[in-house]
Amino acid sequence: MPQKEQKLLELLAENYKKRDREKNKNVLNFCSDFINNHQQEFKESHKELGYKLKYFLMDYLGFHFKWQSSMRSFGKNDDNLAEEITESILIEEMTDPKGTIKKLLDAAGGDGTIVKSFLPFVMMSLDADTRDKEKMEFKHTGRFVFDFDKIGDEKTTIDWMNKVWKGTKNVKPYMAFVSPSGNGFKLFCQVDTSNVDFINDFASEERKELMAKHKTWYEGARKELAYKFPEIADNIDTATNDPQRLTLLPFISNKATNFKYDPKIFSEYSKIVEEEKEHKRKELEQKIKNDEAEVKKVMQENGIASKEDAYHLYQRNKSKNFDINFELDKFQKTIDFIVELSKKDARVKNWLKDTFTSYEVLNKQSWVLFGVFGNIAIEELKKLIPVGSNKLDENHGDYRWANRDDSHYDEGKRNDLTPASFYKLVFELGSVKDYVSDNFAFTSKNVTDFKLINEYYENYKYNLDLNEVDSEKADLSNFLNKIKEHLEDKKIRLPLIKDLEETEPDVVLGPNEYLDKDVMEDLYQKKYSDKTIFSLKSQCGTSCAVLRRDP
Repeated sequence: MPQKEQKLLELLAENYKKRDREKNKNVLNFCSDFINNHQQEFKESHKELGYKLKYFLMDYLGFHFKWQSSMRSFGKNDDNLAEEITESILIEEMTDPKGTIKKLLDAAGGDGTIVKSFLPFVMMSLDADTRDKEKMEFKHTGRFVFDFDKIGDEKTTIDWMNKVWKGTKNVKPYMAFVSPSGNGFKLFCQVDTSNVDFINDFASEERKELMAKHKTWYEGARKELAYKFPEIADNIDTATNDPQRLTLLPFISNKATNFKYDPKIFSEYSKIVEEEKEHKRKELEQKIKNDEAEVKKVMQENGIASKEDAYHLYQRNKSKNFDINFELDKFQKTIDFIVELSKKDARVKNWLKDTFTSYEVLNKQSWVLFGVFGNIAIEELKKLIPVGSNKLDENHGDYRWANRDDSHYDEGKRNDLTPASFYKLVFELGSVKDYVSDNFAFTSKNVTDFKLINEYYENYKYNLDLNEVDSEKADLSNFLNKIKEHLEDKKIRLPLIKDLEETEPDVVLGPNEYLDKDVMEDLYQKKYSDKTIFSLKSQCGTSCAVLRRDP
């Protein structure tokens, strides 16, 4: 297209973004109107393309807004299903000079950055046909991807790819190719999926558990690669420790230099995992030493024998939304209640038999609850398993549900785990739900707030006593200041409260008007009939409510 007409495309995209969505729902009609409004500017293109010009403009909008790009078409919340592809076809797709990838690059004048989001991609580590987490299956393929970014020019990149291809003692790549950007390379490793340790580690298809165990092997292998090739250690993109990560497929123009493949090569699984676990154990030991006094206190107060469990609970207790004593007491008493109930009610006994003899249920619950409470959770869950079940037999394969290890958890994400899934499960029994509601109406957050306010008050009483002896050293304002800071902190975390407090009201009702049906009906059904959200503030100004009209 002539330069002046190319500039019209930018205007087309800009106008489309600003369009009235109700009046301009049809893209083709929008393009036709745009041509009619710019007939003189489109003179040459119209002469060449005729009626096809509007289709060309529609395609341009699709490219500009990436409507049909691979990333968008198979996004994390998209229900499109991907196709399964063998490695041989994948390699053919990347190396075929007449294939789709080559045509895409040719259309962009060889600039891969222009069409990057339209390139096909694969999910190497998971056997899944969607990225929708609600439908996604978390089956591991035994493959891992390492992405080396910003190595340098093409020659430098290829030189380093050849060096890393030789691998390390335990990490043996089986495929590698230069990235679509041209200044980095992808390295692929596969492990033997018939390895007993791999089978045990990935038997569960729970998302969080799989991701943590994938990361364990990945981090162990990454450390080996970084040690062997320190010059490019910082060029490894650690985002590839996520098994859901996508790998874009480039066009490989020179298979002899830009691509390497040997499907018979396998990396070590067990040794890498064990070394990474040992590394994590040493890190944990040091962290426990750093907080030794606090850890001992948690052990004494809660009767916990394990330093590791006490340390993790101590870390959790730092959160304003988690209180050790409250959550442990709630969890243990709920299980004791269920056990006692099963002795009196045959229906509860049968429910336990159906539910807690399931390996899938136990595996899921033990993963989450061990992450929250440590080994205490495993011992408590055993109380719910009927006597004689093979899930209690340490020599049986199904006992794997109980074999939990701190090294398989990501410490940062572990602190986000809650026992919510356990309560959702046991609340299938109405009597258990009633018991918890009656005896543990408060939340950990409430308990933490109570303890905090009580601490402030104890400090205030101390200052009152001190004031009688030495008024200069006493700080009587400390209590109110702390309470004020506490409330201000809540406002910061919930800024909507502050916004609502400072908003000038549209209507002020008298003492009796807000109870008058006719007055309220006039406001909701007539004056503000087109509104959905209402904010109401009490007469004294101390409370506020937000209402949503039921559609």
